[in-house]
Amino acid sequence: MIIRLLSPNRFNVRNGNAVTSERWRSFFEDLGHRVVTGPESAGEPCDLLVAFNAYKNREAIRNAVNSGAAPRIVICLTGTDLYRDLKDDPSAVFVLHHADQLVVLHPLALDDVPPDVRGKTMVIFQSSVPPGAHPVRETEHFDVCVIAHLRQVKDPLRAAHAARLLPRESKIRISLVGKALSDALGEEAEREMAENPRFRWLGEKSAKGTAEILLKSRLLVVSSLFEGGANVVSEAVVSGVPVIATHMACMRGLLGADYPGLFPVGDTRRLAELLLRAETDPGFYDDLAERCRRESYKFDPVLERESLKNLLERACA
Repeated sequence: MIIRLLSPNRFNVRNGNAVTSERWRSFFEDLGHRVVTGPESAGEPCDLLVAFNAYKNREAIRNAVNSGAAPRIVICLTGTDLYRDLKDDPSAVFVLHHADQLVVLHPLALDDVPPDVRGKTMVIFQSSVPPGAHPVRETEHFDVCVIAHLRQVKDPLRAAHAARLLPRESKIRISLVGKALSDALGEEAEREMAENPRFRWLGEKSAKGTAEILLKSRLLVVSSLFEGGANVVSEAVVSGVPVIATHMACMRGLLGADYPGLFPVGDTRRLAELLLRAETDPGFYDDLAERCRRESYKFDPVLERESLKNLLERACA
């Protein structure tokens, strides 16, 4: 079967959609299918079109349907689909009815899928492979990383702002990995780094470089306003790095409804309290680590591969 992957990436960065697309391509090829990607394949006939992001790809999906280029369509719904774009533009919901199957990346997302298409929606957890080795962590700092490209929906400087509220004796250092996708946020990050000795912005890194920073960290902070799946959470959990994140549906779906490391969206003071508690209270830190370990089964590549096999069977039935 020929599968065409469609993933919008107007910033030309390795974002969540790109990471998921790369991984799914590998699984589909492992299952014996031919996979084509890239703008040069747009409009070419295929047996199955898999689109990441319904809203941004709505016209491409409609064109594929009208031209007959894709007799079967799967749409993977992103965070901006579920929690912003399709809600702000109800007329765009038509695109969901073109799909033979829909995919969401955490179970609580089903509540935000329109009821009339919920029955053709699957949950597929994003997997990650545990690292072969852990680099040595510094003892001079209690390193905390934020791995997100700089755009408003990620609220990428929230942890840096929280670090300003920590007591003098704290060893917490915030490292932000990601490319500035807006000039304003890039300038703000530069100012923050100049004024805040606990913060460093490392810019965009390779996959290997990003993994090394994650593995050297004691915590990952996800401060997004909303998320559809968050590959970085899967990567942190299987790497043994506990997570502190905003109290949103995605994190509750991935880490558990009563996960103790969640803070209200935009609540700088509460984030600072959680960071300090993780640094100074070994019992709390161990509880975060254990709770993440408990959820790690969700992020097994074998499970994701089998889910994708099931998805293809359903879409082509």
